[in-house]
Parts: sequence; structure tokens; C-alpha cells
Amino acid sequence: MVKTTTPSVTKNVASIYNPSSSPLHPEFIVYHERPDLSRLYFRIFTQELLFNQANREGKYMASLKVHYELREVINGNESGAIADSASIVYNLDRNEIKDIFLASIPLVVFQDKIYSVKLTTTDQLRSKNSISFLEVDKTSVNTAQNYKVISFRTGLPSFNKVFNSNDVFYITYAKSEIDSVYVKYYRNTFPLPRPPVTNLTSTRPEFIPDSIFAYPYNDTMLYRLPFEGMYHIQADPYQEGGLTLFNFGNSYPRVTTIDEMIGPLVYLTSTVEYEDLMNQTNKKLALDNFWLQAAGNVETSRELIRIYYNRVFYANYFFSSYKEGWKTDRGMMFIIYGAPNTLTKSAETETWTYYRKKGKEPLRFTFSKVSNPYSDNDYQLERDFVNSLWLQAVQDWRKGKVFYTDKI
Repeated sequence: MVKTTTPSVTKNVASIYNPSSSPLHPEFIVYHERPDLSRLYFRIFTQELLFNQANREGKYMASLKVHYELREVINGNESGAIADSASIVYNLDRNEIKDIFLASIPLVVFQDKIYSVKLTTTDQLRSKNSISFLEVDKTSVNTAQNYKVISFRTGLPSFNKVFNSNDVFYITYAKSEIDSVYVKYYRNTFPLPRPPVTNLTSTRPEFIPDSIFAYPYNDTMLYRLPFEGMYHIQADPYQEGGLTLFNFGNSYPRVTTIDEMIGPLVYLTSTVEYEDLMNQTNKKLALDNFWLQAAGNVETSRELIRIYYNRVFYANYFFSSYKEGWKTDRGMMFIIYGAPNTLTKSAETETWTYYRKKGKEPLRFTFSKVSNPYSDNDYQLERDFVNSLWLQAVQDWRKGKVFYTDKI
């Protein structure tokens, strides 16, 4: 069979931004442990798996399959040819595993290359699966995947790049013959996205560090992130690349404080209204009044608050890059419109489609990946048209109604 090299675009994978679409929520990370060894780590909460005794031993067992497809990314386009693929089945005895199952898979990836990985995780007893995507960047020894973050509490690899001020961790580096690491600290003052009523792209930051520190390197040194903001860690400060970690506050990805709850209202308010909310002496009363005035009664306001801030939570969970997910282009659209009905994805773009009433043209948004040394999850909305439905969506929220495109 002749392999094609046509750029690959996935079919509808809207489920990746809809947590209720699957009972499985695995997490994946890649570390380049040595120049000749890269490893895919994954973990899953065992409570998400079905265990039963339908086996010869009569034990409570689960059957978990992880399938990956590895494609090379060339000039920003994902090759249609599969560079490597495999399926691994894990038969899990409930009496022998803890709350979290963690394993790793060696990957055949080569220096100076970038790969896109599609992962399908299947609970074989339940016949349910979950799809995930990640990028494997082996273009240099300076990329983030050459650094392994290890939790001090568990001694296991960390699957998160976001820590609060109380978290303690180690950092190991694939190229161990270094004597120092350099940390650039950026306060979390990055600009908010522009609403899609303008064809002007959202403002990009200049990324000028507020502080720079140097520390002697050893793999037993303990680290903390004491202040909210972005920390860029490098073995060589004169080359692009490095490990970026974040402190978005102790409640992240949830929003729990009054200031955290007022922040996402920037998408529903005018500049004057927003500044007035932020400058109120009694911000809690001002926040309560905002939602009561929108809903008209306490019961409806509670439902609006539940839905709105649930979307903020998932925007943080899915779309955080160098700033919280709710502050990004994708997060903004997700909060106001909800999860897309269909999603097509390539190595460099995502296209979201929302269905409308029969006979009306669907609403589509395309987000392009931005090359960013601080994040591999930075996407920008393509603004080649003015979105006339944005104002209607905002007005619906302001009138106490959740906006749904299929009703217009």
C-alpha cells in the first residue's frame, strides 16, 4: 500500500471540549529522557473505569486500551502518513491498583522533528473511548519536553504545568551536564482578547520579564512558584525554548474569589460597567446585583451563574496557554457560545462549527496556532469577518438567557 503525504485533518472531534461526552478523562505528557529515548506518560483515575468479574479468575478486572498514531509535522502541516502507531492493553486488577493508574510508553521519535500524536483511550468493558491530542517537539534540547517535573509529594512525574504557591517539585533535565538554570518571571498582566465584533486581532504581549534569577542545577533541588505569574526556566538563556510553569492562584482552574468571578464578566459588560464593577467598595453585592438584574429572580440567576462559571472553569482547563484559558480567544468563544457542535483539527488549526436553525448558514470560527516559546496551546482567532451574532449572544446573557445558536 502506498502511503499518502496529504496534510491530515481530523473528522469531528468536538468531544475533546465536552467532558460529558465520555466517562474517561486521561492525561498525557511527553518527556525526552535521553537523546535516544522519549517517553509518553499517561494517567487515568481508576474510578472512571468499569471493573467486573467476567473473567476466568473471578477477580474485579478492567481492560484499558491506549492507541496512538504518530504523524510528522512538516512546515506546519501534519503529514497524512502515520510514522508510528501501536495499541497497548492493560488488564487492571482493582485490588492491586490505587486511585490513579499511571504507565508509560516509549516513542520512536527522531531529533530535529516535530510530531502530532492522536491518542484514543478505550474502556473495553464499557466500549467507551476518549480522544486526545498532543505535540512531540524534538527540534532541540531546549524544548520544554526535555525537562521533567516531578512532584515532591508523590515522587511521580507531574502532568500539570500549573502550580500554586504551596506546591513543591523537582526538575530534571535530559542534558544533565549543566551547572545552572535560569528563571525569567513574568507577572500575570497579559492583555484580554478583543471581542469578535472587530477584525483586529487580539493584542500580543511583548514578553519582557519582570525578574531574572539564576540557580545552581541539580536534580534534587526543590522549587516553588511563590507569586502568581509565569516562570520560564532555561538551561541556556541565550537560546529560545525552555520549560514554562505557571501560578494562576490557589483556586485555579476554578474561580472562587469575587475578583476572579468579576473578571470573566468583561465579555458581558461595557468598559464603563466593567471598571465600575472592579472599583466597587462592596464587590460581592455588585456581582450579585449584576446577575439578579440579568435574570430577574434568584433562582434563574443561580442557574446562569452555574452555567457561566462552569464554562469559565472548562475554558481554563482546556485553553490555558501563557495566561488563564478564560482570557484567550478560544476561551472567550467557549464561554459565550459553549462547546462547538463540530470541531475539525489539524496540526496548526482548529475550526469550530455551531449549527443554527434549519436553512441558516452555520456559525464557524477558525483558530490558528501561534508559535510561542512559552506555550504549545496558544491559538488566535482568525478575524476575516465581523461576527454579527456576538452582540445578540451578549444581549441574551444580559436578559437572563443562555445563548444557543440552534435557536436563531
